[in-house]
Amino acid sequence: MPLQDLYHDVVRDALRQDGWRITHTALQLKARAESSAGELWEGPWLVAEKDERKVAVAVNSFVGRSSPADITQTWRQLGLSRPQLHAMDSDRVVYLAVRQATYSACFGGTEGDLLLEKEHMQLIVFDPRAEVIVQWVRRF
Repeated sequence: MPLQDLYHDVVRDALRQDGWRITHTALQLKARAESSAGELWEGPWLVAEKDERKVAVAVNSFVGRSSPADITQTWRQLGLSRPQLHAMDSDRVVYLAVRQATYSACFGGTEGDLLLEKEHMQLIVFDPRAEVIVQWVRRF
């Protein structure tokens, strides 16, 4: 099983604090035979529900030097996982959880907004020190 991200447990706890019921803490999807290495998201998923909403959350700390291109690549990997997630539950929305510092550095300003819009990204922005969700960013 691939290793959890550095902030996996922080995001799990932040979701709980925000009123989400965690149904899976380390859901692992199986790679399809036709997929090449590095093409799919390999980390474990957090799966949660709140009221009628259902989410699947991938956590990536992007520690070190990260760019919007790194996040875009990760988002594309997550996108390739969507069919498997939707086969399990078609109402589940995929989110990528990123630190507040990563969000500010990579998505601040007009260029970041355009990237979010173009890639149809849904993000959960969290504060790792306070272990809370700061913002839900949903772009369509």
